[in-house]
This record gives sequence, C-alpha cells and structure tokens, in this order.
Amino acid sequence: MFSAARWRLTGVFTVVLAVILVTAGVAIYLTTSSVLFARVDDDLEERAVRDLSDFVGGGGRGRGPGGDEFVPHTKTTGGYFYAIVGTDGEPLLSSSNVDPDGLAPASALQRAVNDGKAFVSTESSEGESLRVYVLQATVQDGSPDGSPVLAQIGRSTEPEHSALTQLRTVLLAVFGGSVIPAGLAGFILSGRVLRPIKTAMDSQQTFIADASHELRTPVAVVRTNAELLQRHITSQAGEMPARDASAVEDILSESDRLAKMVDQMLTLAQADVGEMALSRSAVLLDELVEQVGRSMKTLAEARSISLDTNTNGSVEVNGDPARLHELLVILTDNAIKYTDAGGSVGVSINRTHKRATLEVTDTGRGIPAESLSHIFDRFYRVDKARSRDSGGTGLGLAIARQIVDAHGGTIRMESEVAKGTKVTVELPV
Repeated sequence: MFSAARWRLTGVFTVVLAVILVTAGVAIYLTTSSVLFARVDDDLEERAVRDLSDFVGGGGRGRGPGGDEFVPHTKTTGGYFYAIVGTDGEPLLSSSNVDPDGLAPASALQRAVNDGKAFVSTESSEGESLRVYVLQATVQDGSPDGSPVLAQIGRSTEPEHSALTQLRTVLLAVFGGSVIPAGLAGFILSGRVLRPIKTAMDSQQTFIADASHELRTPVAVVRTNAELLQRHITSQAGEMPARDASAVEDILSESDRLAKMVDQMLTLAQADVGEMALSRSAVLLDELVEQVGRSMKTLAEARSISLDTNTNGSVEVNGDPARLHELLVILTDNAIKYTDAGGSVGVSINRTHKRATLEVTDTGRGIPAESLSHIFDRFYRVDKARSRDSGGTGLGLAIARQIVDAHGGTIRMESEVAKGTKVTVELPV
C-alpha cells in the first residue's frame, strides 16, 4: 500500500513539475519566436523606405502608401532581394538574387492591394525559409499619378530558425535535466514523508493482529462457561427461570458475535500485511454455490425470502476452498439480511472465456448512489442503526474484497434504492 502511495506521490510531483516546465518552455519559445520575426518585419519595412527608390530608378522618386517618399540611397542588396510587380503579379523589375519561387503569392499581393501592405513567409526553390514584405507604390513615369505597382523586399529567415532550433534544444535539455533528478528527489522525499505513517500503520496492524489472537481465547472461555452454566442450571432446577435463560442466551449470542468480529479483524490484519494464506487447489465453484445455497436456504426461509441458485454447468478455479466458501457466505448472507420478507435472492455462476463470473442479486432495499463508493470500506454501514440490529459489523464486504483480491479477481456492486442490488465477482479460471 505504501509503496503504491510512494510511487503515486512521486508521479504527481513529477507530472506537476513537467507541466510547469513545458508551460514555461512553450511560453519562452513562442515569445522568442514572436520577437525575432517582429524584428525581421521591422527591418524589412525600414529597408523598403531606405532602398527601394534607389533600386527602382537611380534618382527617380516614388511614393509609398500614405504618400511617404522613397529617398534614393546607395543600393545595398546583400542578403536581401527586391522585386517590382504589377498589381496583376506580372514581374517588372527585380534584383539579380531573386528566386521567383520565393516571391509573395497571389493571396499576399491581394492583401497588399486591399490593405496597402502585407507580410508573408515563403520558401525558396531550395527549401530556404524566406520572409517577404509587400507594399503598394507608384513609379513616376511622366503621368500625373504615376504607375501603381507592388514592391517586394525579402530576406532569408534561416538565422532566426536556427536560433529557434538551438533554443528548442536548450529547453529540451533543461526539461530532461530537471524532470529526471526531480523525480528521483521526489521518490526519496516521499519515502521519508511516508515513513512515520508507515511505522504507525504497521504498529496498528500488529496490535490488531495480536489483540485478535489474544481475544480468541477469552471469548471461547466465556462461551464455554456460559454453555456449562446453561446445562448446570437446567440440570439442577429442571427448568431454567425465564430471566436466567434470557441472560445466558444473551451471553452466548454476544459471545458468538464477538468471536466472529475477532476472526474478521484477524483476517483483515493478515491481509494488510500480506499474510492471508491461501491453500490453493482445484475448486468447483458450481458445487460450492450449491453447497452454500443449501446451507443458507433455512435462513432465507425463516425470513420468508426465496433463495435460488443457478450454476450453468461446471466452473473450476484454482483457489482456496475455505476462503471462497467464506466469500459466498458473506455475499449471500448480506443479500438475505437486507431483503425484506417476500423478496428473492439469486446466486449464479457462469464462465466467460478465461473468467468465472459469480453474481449475487437481491430485491432488497438497495444502496444509495453516494454510498456505493464506500460499501467495501471497513466498518462502513449504509444504515448504521439497522445494521446493528441485524448483527452486522461492517467488516463482511471488506473481507470479501480482500478474498477476491487475493485470488486475483475483481468485485463490483450495482444497486438502486428500493429495487435491489447485484454483486459481481470475476475470478480467473
């Protein structure tokens, strides 16, 4: 139990740290990418104002959107490329280093016509990433208004992509270098945190086991003496007075109840420390169901409840006959106990593939939905007052789950108030 809790705590700590690191890494990466490409766009806008007029015409002046003049400067293409196209996309003029595949597509040209300018990411014929700035311009050709054109300036963004690749590598290295040591540290720390709790729980389980062992003897002595007293009073007086008879019967019934509770507590204590011994052998569940059905039929009839068994052929499992018998008794007794007179209880066994399916159904009071998740907890009672009246300890279903777990099976319960309950147990055949 504590080993699983330790791993769960370590897992939760590691996952939380991983989520924080991933979130921070994504934020850093996206912010850096945004800043880098914003600088590229700003640089392209500055280059357009500074260089395009000189590129177009050696002293000719043009106007961009808004009426700003392109003042001639020395032509400095370098890693940048320039192109002038008509509004229909027809190339008019370009620098010698232009790759036609890297120019802005028609959709970007249309955006520039509509908005005055546009930015677009493209790719050269060799797969190089490019960024292109498209803007409206006019070329003075002697006409009053000049000729409308679209100017393009672009450059490679491979340096920015390379920087982002390096950033990703660094972030992944930080992630791996942080999560693994943090997970190891979390495992060590969770072990230290759980150690005092484990020590206390071990002491409690040892106490329960020892106390259960010690209580069995005095309980047996009390019952034995009560039986002797009952026989002695009867033999001496011929007939025991009603008050004395009632007192002795109470002693006997409470002794039985206490003995049963001691045995249940001992069973759970053994299960807690992994000492629930199983004497495994081939067990025919169909025969076990019939046997328990016969033994419990008297109890059911005394409460005016019909008890039916349905075996559906032979089903064999490898398990402990005594423990499986105890499991069936617990589930059947529980169904009878919480079914009112005139109701019915059914016990059936089936085989599906490599699983044996045991079902115990009743038409009893049912269990509220909010209680189903606690029904296998120790000492839990749905109706505490009525459970005490019927002699319940709240340990039966907890023991049933331990028996099923020890056999590598599963147990689940479905119920609806005032309609009944179905308990399903699956065991490997």
